[in-house]
This record gives sequence, structure tokens and C-alpha cells, in this order.
Amino acid sequence: MRHLPIDAPGSAACGRSGLPLVALCGNDHRRLVPFRLLKTGNDDRSSLYGRPFVCKECGNREVTLFAIESQIELDALRRTQRQVDRPAVAPTNYRKRDPAADLP
Repeated sequence: MRHLPIDAPGSAACGRSGLPLVALCGNDHRRLVPFRLLKTGNDDRSSLYGRPFVCKECGNREVTLFAIESQIELDALRRTQRQVDRPAVAPTNYRKRDPAADLP
């Protein structure tokens, strides 16, 4: 992994590999940040650290960003991440059906 400095522009992450970034908070929580969520382009000069990164586990806003250089490195990182007990569930716009709604 390559450490991204605090003044790194958005273009530093764009066009390299298309792989996610790793956000590491002060409490050693790691999170993969998908490339599409960065919303950056080749000519983006705004700071990567200016984006609202928040640790999902502790709420810490001070994170350090790392760029992943290869798919092999990404696969190794995913194997070391803690597994989630329950699968992710997509939100729905539909109200749950009341099973007693048909009763008189």
C-alpha cells in the first residue's frame, strides 16, 4: 500500500488502478473506500482529505488514506478484514405487509 499525503489532490487516486482506497482511523479500524465514491477525475485538484471520511465503527473523522497498488494486495487485505456476521441488506421503499390485515 502507498500512503497518500495530507495534501494529495483527488487526481492522485484517479487513473492509477481503479482499486479502492484504504481508510485507517486512529483506532486501527480499516475500511475500503470504493473508487466510485471518491467522485474524482484526472483534473481534480481538491484535497482527498477534504472529503467526509468517517470511521464506521467508532465515528472518528481523522483517517489516513492508503492506495492499493494491485489486485493481489486487495485480495490479501480482504482476507485479513474482519468478517461481518450478517449479510448486508438493501433498503426498501415498500412497507412491510401486515399479516393480520386480511382478518375481520
